[in-house]
Amino acid sequence: MDSTKNSVSVKLLNSNPVTIKNPSGKITLYAVAANIADVPATIIAEKSFKQSELPFEIKLDLPKNHYKLIKPAVNETDPIKYYVALEWDSNGDGTVGKGDVRIDFNKKFPTVSLGNNNEVFVLQAD
Repeated sequence: MDSTKNSVSVKLLNSNPVTIKNPSGKITLYAVAANIADVPATIIAEKSFKQSELPFEIKLDLPKNHYKLIKPAVNETDPIKYYVALEWDSNGDGTVGKGDVRIDFNKKFPTVSLGNNNEVFVLQAD
């Protein structure tokens, strides 16, 4: 792993128009050892945002030596899989769920690469 890559940029894209009533949301970056199955991922970084339209890009800064946070333990040479999750009550009804913007897993799993520009597709869930 290249420890000089200390951030990840994610662009949230949508295929269909969405309505955003509540601009406050949160994106979370997870990491997990790529060579171990059935283990929970570790939260590496979180960032709150305020956005009233899509698409938009958000940058997550990583803690120094973030691989030391990953459980079960990994070392710098182990392959690591990174992905993002989105928590956004975009319709402003007080709960995250029906009618909110969320990741479109049918288009692509939200795997991301460090130091790169990444695209994650979202939709307004029914």
